Amino acid sequence: MGDTTSKSADPQEMPDFVLPMLARLSVLPAGKENRWAYEVKWDGVRVIARSEPEWHAGSGSESKPGSQAQSGSRTRAQMPQRGGLRLISRNGNEVTAAYPELDGLHQALGSHAAMLDGEIIAFDAYGRPSFEALQPRMHQRSPAAVRRLARMTPVTYVIFDLLWLDGHNLMELPYAERRARLDELDLNGEHWRTPPYHAGPGEGRSLLRATREQGLEGVVAKRLDSRYVPGGRTETWLKVKHHNRQEVVIGGWHEGLRGRTGRLGALDVGVYAEGEQDTHGRDEGVRGRDEGVSHDAPPNAHGGLRYAGQVGTGWDERELARLEGLLAGLARAKSPFSGRQPPRGTHYVEPQLVCEVEFSEWTQAGQLRQASYKGLREDKPTAEVVRETAQPPARLAGAAEPGSPVDAIPNPFEATRRVRGGVEVDVEGRTLRLTNLDKVFYPQTGFTKGDAIGYYSRIAPVLLAHLRDRPLTLKRYPDGVQGEHFYEKQCPSHRPEWVQTVTVDSERSGRAIDYCTCQDLPTLVWLANLAALELHPSLSLARTLTRPTVVAFDLDPGAGAGIVECCEVALHIRDMLAELGLTALAKASGVKGMQVYVPLNDVNAPARERARAHARSTHDQTKYEQTKPFARAVAELLAQRHPKLVTATMTKSRRGGRVLIDWSQNDEHKTTVSVYSLRATPTPRVSAPLDWDEVRVCRDSGDAAPLQLGPGEVLRRVRERGDLFAPVLTLRQKLPEL
Repeated sequence: MGDTTSKSADPQEMPDFVLPMLARLSVLPAGKENRWAYEVKWDGVRVIARSEPEWHAGSGSESKPGSQAQSGSRTRAQMPQRGGLRLISRNGNEVTAAYPELDGLHQALGSHAAMLDGEIIAFDAYGRPSFEALQPRMHQRSPAAVRRLARMTPVTYVIFDLLWLDGHNLMELPYAERRARLDELDLNGEHWRTPPYHAGPGEGRSLLRATREQGLEGVVAKRLDSRYVPGGRTETWLKVKHHNRQEVVIGGWHEGLRGRTGRLGALDVGVYAEGEQDTHGRDEGVRGRDEGVSHDAPPNAHGGLRYAGQVGTGWDERELARLEGLLAGLARAKSPFSGRQPPRGTHYVEPQLVCEVEFSEWTQAGQLRQASYKGLREDKPTAEVVRETAQPPARLAGAAEPGSPVDAIPNPFEATRRVRGGVEVDVEGRTLRLTNLDKVFYPQTGFTKGDAIGYYSRIAPVLLAHLRDRPLTLKRYPDGVQGEHFYEKQCPSHRPEWVQTVTVDSERSGRAIDYCTCQDLPTLVWLANLAALELHPSLSLARTLTRPTVVAFDLDPGAGAGIVECCEVALHIRDMLAELGLTALAKASGVKGMQVYVPLNDVNAPARERARAHARSTHDQTKYEQTKPFARAVAELLAQRHPKLVTATMTKSRRGGRVLIDWSQNDEHKTTVSVYSLRATPTPRVSAPLDWDEVRVCRDSGDAAPLQLGPGEVLRRVRERGDLFAPVLTLRQKLPEL
């Protein structure tokens, strides 16, 4: 077998458990079909198989911090120290004893130590995978009954991914390479198999049609270059179903009619709205509506478990009796539902049971129509039960592109543990709770909160230098770019103790404001988890608030103008500054304009030179009293030279077809969107640095598209070209007298 190393040839200890990667409900990808693989969607339960040879078990050292990288919360102290096969469900429960016919998989792997991802299925009388047929196997604990059911209803473990092999983590490898290594293991026996995937033009449509004709659940589309993201639900794995199915939480039940009085007649079920599983799962915090004033976010009036209707069919007498026994032990006096309530006569229960239903449609009132019970899902945590809606595959312009660093750069988190409403991650020694990772922030592309956190984590090596030690204004979008947003200057009061702040007196409100400063990766991840999509730092460092490190020209096109006109104006600014002996750098705003920065950095001078600077008169130090008039003079001079192209006044009536050079941003009390910040545009865009050749080409060609950069493209540029905006941090220049 070939080299199994993904990054290093040094063997690593295999983790006890890895959270399975999830698929997003969607439709078949359109276009570029050669980038996708297609698999049958099996109607079973997800299981991670961990197998070690007897001689291999315990041969490594004790678990080191981080040895459970990307794993679940189980530790070696909770798992028996032995070789052999372990089967672990999606929620971390060991289910090995329930499926004795799979024991032979351990022998099939021979001397290999491996972790597999797959699905356990059972077949109905017609030879089709059936979740209902699997139900008795899932819930049986008696060894004698398990052996009897294994003979009556044997299961098959369908394997579709290889996560770990012989001391090497394969999760960072592309899907196609992981599958090739899985195929080399030739895991095809009486009770386990590795079905091939389908790839190529038309294969997705053909497989979808075949699964429909055969009565199967649907297909899963996976990008051939996708890495395995434990616990993640990204746009690189898509599930396409033939029938509407939904997991729901049981919150109560109604008695049957006529001869079934006193017995279960219908289940009252609900789903959580994303972010409302518990009070800690919301994108909540402090909403600063006025400078220096903070307000607690009001609780969502519809928070908690949303009532989604009744399910009154789909069980046989045996399952009915089992449900009645389970519900009797969960009785409670008050309703667990928020907002709309079930009909009178409901027997309420603790919302601890999850079941799967098949239904015809969702009504406009959020109710399931013609719902039929399919079985309990003991493998699904209640906190994950939200209404599933099919989202279109992400467009390449906005979300992570195949082959982009969004997939290529390793996850910086050292460990992932599932908790109620989200996951916990370890970032540079700090533990953070990330919630609502599947919440869609950019509906046009399906770009999620998790995608935003992932982008900020991966761009951090260059972004942090531009944020560090600067007062930071947050622009937060708790419900995505189409929802309500707010600016926040006061750093949230519920911040972790390690988040640093700087106190600034506000002239407008007369209050002192504690601004956040983003000093490190944990703080950046924490901010992204607050849904702070846009980051707006000061032009000054916190220790010298009256002395900016740059002069900024914000180019804002009026009606009839656009980025192309901004490029022309930016080139005029560059040329004028060059005549004054100054170097300027450009960046796209990420929306419709541009910014031009002139580095100063006299506050970043070496200590000896700073001492000499302190000895100089106040007049010689570069302050906003110099930078703002300087920027205004440049803007007004260019407006005189190019009156049909440039304006230096805010009056909207004078801006038609022109570009406003906004010089007023050079102010101690204002902030400007950071380089590498995401923007709240219909599709994900980034305020990205540009080189002057790109600006010139845009002006000459009239084509603005190459300057409209998404997160995947920006990460690729940084990997290939480094930080084009780095001179803003280091280049020292002095403004001339005008």
